[in-house]
Amino acid sequence: MEQLLSVLYGVSGIAASALYIPQIIRYHRDPSARASISLLSWGGWIVIAAITIAYALCVVKSTLIAAVAGLNVLAQITVLSYGLRSRFRSGRLPPAALAR
Repeated sequence: MEQLLSVLYGVSGIAASALYIPQIIRYHRDPSARASISLLSWGGWIVIAAITIAYALCVVKSTLIAAVAGLNVLAQITVLSYGLRSRFRSGRLPPAALAR
């Protein structure tokens, strides 16, 4: 049963990452949609996923969980990059981001 759940977890992680694709395509095609990306939310989700990766590797010692979280981070970084590029191009970066 544990082996089956591990396989299902891995497959579901790949599927979850694939589910980002339609949204990423929309951001690629629609500049106005990019402007609605919440930099705080997506940045926060990336930090949380990075903590999950560290926990998976250091505490649970599971490369499977780390890999699934890593796939999600890649998709999340893609979305965040569209939001950042939109802000840079429009000159609408939050003041805190410009100070860095």
